[in-house]
Amino acid sequence: MKKFLLVLTLFFSTYFAQAQFYGGYFCSDCYAGIEAGATYASISGLEGASAKPGFYIGFYQYAYISEAFSLRYGTSYNNLGAKIEGADNPLVIHSINFPLSVHYMYKYKFQAFAGGELGTNFFGKLPEYESDDSSYYDFEFNDRFTAFDASVFVGVGIILIETIDINLKYNLGVTNINKNPDGPDLRKNWLTLSVGYTFRD
Repeated sequence: MKKFLLVLTLFFSTYFAQAQFYGGYFCSDCYAGIEAGATYASISGLEGASAKPGFYIGFYQYAYISEAFSLRYGTSYNNLGAKIEGADNPLVIHSINFPLSVHYMYKYKFQAFAGGELGTNFFGKLPEYESDDSSYYDFEFNDRFTAFDASVFVGVGIILIETIDINLKYNLGVTNINKNPDGPDLRKNWLTLSVGYTFRD
């Protein structure tokens, strides 16, 4: 619980630091947004893994490139990981991410976007087994996974009214998060369905 609270503290501190810099005098043509929703995540390459549900919250800044295009950047918290066959609980990764994407808006009704995302794997919870006969998980979380990773994503959205969006996004991991060089290539992949409130002008 303490680690999770530390994750949230780091998340909010990072966001407000960004907002003060980009949302102030350094970016006069920007507007902000907040999103929350659900994730459906898995770890490719992990034996016995299947998708697990989680949740997501993100804070963003938009900078206009043109009337139809904008650049979006910000900070998000993603509850990721995977269910593991035979385990009493799933693998959980508390990931604070830093996405950067280009958004295209069509007639202020629809939007499509694509970009890249730097992720973190500082905190989490490993699966537990009743029998304790699995040596793979007899280590601390940070002994197993890299501190950082990267993913690319694409998404689409509907603008219901001027300030309310519904977005669907898929992230595909492009870096190995397994610290063991002799182990399998593990990558975080997840689907996000979110509702956003955007402070558009």
